[in-house]
Amino acid sequence: MESIWENLNEQQLKAVKTINGPVMAIAGAGSGKTRVLTRRIAHLIFHHQVSSENILAITFTNKAANEMKNRIYRLLGIHTRHMWVSTFHSMCARILRDHIEFLGYDRRFQIIDDDDTTQLIKVILKRLNLDPKLISPKRLKPHIMNIKYDPSIIADYDDPIRSYLEEIYPAYQKHLKDNNLLDFEDLLVLTIELLKKNKEVREYYHKQFHYVLVDEFQDTNNVQYELVKLLTNESKNLFIVGDEDQSIYAFRGSNIENIRNFQHDFEGAEKILLEQNYRSTNTILKAANHVIKGNKNRIEKNLYSTKGDGEPIIFFKAYTYRDEAEYVAQTIQSLVYKGYRYEDIAVLYRANNTSRVFEDTFIKKHIPYQIVGNLSFFKRKEIKDIVSYLRLIVNPHDGYSYVRVVNEPKRGIGAKTVERLNDFASQEQLSLFDAVLDPDNPLSKRAITQLKAFNDLILTLQNRLEQEDFPRFIETLVDLTGYEKMLMDDDMGEVRYENIMELKNSLLEAQKNYPTEDKFDVLTQMLEDIALKSQEDEQKETNVVTLMTLHAAKGLEFKVVFIVALEQGLFPLHQTLSDQKELEEERRLMYVGMTRTMERLYLTNAQERLVFGSLERQTDSLFVREIHPTLLEFEGLNKVIKRPENTDRMVFKKPEVKMSKTMGSNTFYRQGDKIMHTTFGKGVVVQVLGKQCKIAFSHPHGVKTLLCDHPSLKKVSDE
Repeated sequence: MESIWENLNEQQLKAVKTINGPVMAIAGAGSGKTRVLTRRIAHLIFHHQVSSENILAITFTNKAANEMKNRIYRLLGIHTRHMWVSTFHSMCARILRDHIEFLGYDRRFQIIDDDDTTQLIKVILKRLNLDPKLISPKRLKPHIMNIKYDPSIIADYDDPIRSYLEEIYPAYQKHLKDNNLLDFEDLLVLTIELLKKNKEVREYYHKQFHYVLVDEFQDTNNVQYELVKLLTNESKNLFIVGDEDQSIYAFRGSNIENIRNFQHDFEGAEKILLEQNYRSTNTILKAANHVIKGNKNRIEKNLYSTKGDGEPIIFFKAYTYRDEAEYVAQTIQSLVYKGYRYEDIAVLYRANNTSRVFEDTFIKKHIPYQIVGNLSFFKRKEIKDIVSYLRLIVNPHDGYSYVRVVNEPKRGIGAKTVERLNDFASQEQLSLFDAVLDPDNPLSKRAITQLKAFNDLILTLQNRLEQEDFPRFIETLVDLTGYEKMLMDDDMGEVRYENIMELKNSLLEAQKNYPTEDKFDVLTQMLEDIALKSQEDEQKETNVVTLMTLHAAKGLEFKVVFIVALEQGLFPLHQTLSDQKELEEERRLMYVGMTRTMERLYLTNAQERLVFGSLERQTDSLFVREIHPTLLEFEGLNKVIKRPENTDRMVFKKPEVKMSKTMGSNTFYRQGDKIMHTTFGKGVVVQVLGKQCKIAFSHPHGVKTLLCDHPSLKKVSDE
């Protein structure tokens, strides 16, 4: 068995041993909070003879709960199966299973998941003769869940949503109760109702739980915090561990104010700062500290490490976003050559659609990767749908694509209609497109009318493709098909629309690689490339680079981290720049990303990026500018950036640039040198890579990688 006191620093020891009254442990990133929680539980059981059944420990994921149980077992050697170490929802389900009859339910209730909830709302819409086309079940669901906490807020909605909710919400709740069903929100709401209304049950749990511990407290919402307070007895032996600097889930309802509310509600609470980081080097932690200091009204802390300064943080500025992806890929290859494994490396970004250009580049460079927390770009539903439309436009007789999108968005063409059409087409050896036009097909007049309208839509899109460039055509496609309107009723519609616009960027880029002017030939080749990329995604390997959003990275760690697309408007997002509260959440997200790495941190961005099909000039992210420049090593296009003299920020120094002295040539090239090429004309050296130079030429040539001693190159003066 492990020792309870083994490898605890002074502050961790204090957090473990301070057992009476309210205690707030502010645990910085990588400061060993799980170690503190589990050692504290072990200390209560082993040294204070507290029964494990009298301790309640709440966390946010089953994975975290199981990890805590396993650690307690290793410390004490006791079985943890029946311990109260669980998520909020599991805890509530356990309480309700024993006492829900006080609320008029049977204790054999069943729990329905999110998909079941959406389907139930759909059924109720039909039962009430309400048109689901006007407002989708997915759009209604979050409103229904919010109303559970306070039904009076229905009055705050505007019509038509209010009138819908006034009918749907009571019917939805009645269906659940009549059928002894609970959704996830009910687990929390009904437990609160039970504890508030039934003094006997409340006192039962006050006697049951002598000590309450809450992990990741900064992620609690108002309802979860209310639950914690209701379960804490008069002794107020409540221990919370969290870090407001890592509160990044406001969009899920978490309330960063709960840490400050705790200080108010539990006056005199002991505050313990856990500042020693066991994950990262001091250079990384100093940079993260600089960034997070931009947030106001936070509990001040200063992370430090005993691992030494480590490697400098690399800040690479590329000429284009394609160059940025190339740089990341080349650096990964170099790191692997030096002994790192692919699985040691993560590429983090703010928005899902950023992954596309990195996926493209990694495939070309044969770098194995996985997308975590989301589907690979070309596997996402909206991309597969739009690609299916494009395939039909090239070939209307593509049966697979026809079936996929004939009723996407909904056109009243049901599965049975498609099945009957398929049977007839197979029997007559026709494509589905032609089977619709066959006078002998067995479908109803209504179905034939709808299917012919779909066929006409595909033919219309074929004509529009000939008239419009690819970016404009994609916009036409999502408009005429109704796909854009469908996304407006989707909770994730904005993100999915941005993914489609990123596909537009992909098509615009790919067009340059094909010499033919025939748009149908170009589109055919593009679709072939997409199919091959999608197929390569199927190759699953364990030793892979991880691509993920910054939100998905929380709680993870890697030896090497790249944070990419660090440009104002992309990260932080445009819409957060005018809202201090939202901007501070973006800054916390940056802090979380920076503190995921153990050894090396790379920050990258680009001077030019395709945004919704338009090439735009970008500026460095505010968050990069907040890092003290002495902690950064500059690469790429970085220039001197002056700062106000009255701040503690130093002036950015122009980075040292590598010079190339090529074999057989006395030519030296530096970043920024102007050159002349016999074919491509004037250009500027943007990066020197040994014997090769990356040179940016004017449109249409773009960035080229050439040998520095190439006879076509000639250095020219600035005149």
